[in-house]
Amino acid sequence: MRTALLCLMVLLQACATSGALNVARDQFRHGSAREALQTLSEADVSRRDRLLLYLDRGLVAQAAGEFETSIAAFDSALRLVDELDYVSLRDQSSALLTSDWATRYSGEYSERLWIHTFQMLNFLLIDEPQGAAVEARRAAAVYEEHGEVLKQDVFTRALMALSFAAAGQNDSAGVEYRRLEEDFGTSLQQPLARDQSELVLFVASGFIEPKLPGDLFIDINARISFPYYPESYSSPPVIRILDESESLPIIRSDTQLLRISSDSLAERGKRIAARQALRIAAKYSVSDAIAEQDALAGNIARLIFLAIEQADTRSWETLPAWLTLVRTQLPPGSHTLQLQVSGDELTPGRVTQRRTLELELSPGERHFKLIRLGINVD
Repeated sequence: MRTALLCLMVLLQACATSGALNVARDQFRHGSAREALQTLSEADVSRRDRLLLYLDRGLVAQAAGEFETSIAAFDSALRLVDELDYVSLRDQSSALLTSDWATRYSGEYSERLWIHTFQMLNFLLIDEPQGAAVEARRAAAVYEEHGEVLKQDVFTRALMALSFAAAGQNDSAGVEYRRLEEDFGTSLQQPLARDQSELVLFVASGFIEPKLPGDLFIDINARISFPYYPESYSSPPVIRILDESESLPIIRSDTQLLRISSDSLAERGKRIAARQALRIAAKYSVSDAIAEQDALAGNIARLIFLAIEQADTRSWETLPAWLTLVRTQLPPGSHTLQLQVSGDELTPGRVTQRRTLELELSPGERHFKLIRLGINVD
């Protein structure tokens, strides 16, 4: 009985994301990147949520234009991911009688890929293409391991090709462009000529839906609780770039992050189910042992074990709903462009956001710019 009560106490402490993360996420969703970054900089989170702290800090710092801070946070996330790949005995044993909330969050396959995605953005935005190429190779390694789950992330795959091209690694860029052409019909991109320039926009819009808990009752004394992502029927944003009144031709690559996240979670479902089976067996064993000594205590233990089985719904909630890579070629020189971004054509009452882009382009230059819609960085 003491064991069952101890498990309940652990659950009450575990089954919630650290409060500072929730505060920062709320600030970020309401448009304040600076406030959210300040909250995350001072946050003292549970050891279980350390990876989420690094992920949120990295993404919020990037949206705030603090690219060096973002790089450092994502580097910390990658080191922790390497550590978590060797799951400790404590992590395994803490979840045996409680739930997956008691373990350290290690990230979905998609989230691990997107660490490299956002690092590529960071290095391109601070004009360090060699660093972006390094992250592109690391992303390629993730694809090698989980390619069937992640292959529909056209944004990251296009960004990898662009990172190689920016670093002058044209052979590697050519390989990625050919893969894009084979898989998505995207036209093969040639290196920029000396008398050409290009504007490259990275547009992040909306917020990804959080995980939700689901339940499946096996019998009156046992249930399986599992996380899942809800369905979403949103469309990528409508993007126009105007030079005076003329709409410029663009090439774009869009990824709906919820779709990739849902596929990643489904791939991990077998491991979740295996842990659930072990936990059910362990809970039956403990409650039966208690019941042999005291039938009432055994019944109470079964109720407690039933209550503490909770789906682990932790996730990287500061992610955008859509990532869009937009490219348009321009002649060298000065340009004043108007960027218009709005929801899809079927969205009732959709709002168009407008921004003015002032550019001074050199021959052969690619100018990279991040647009995080709805976020104030002042």
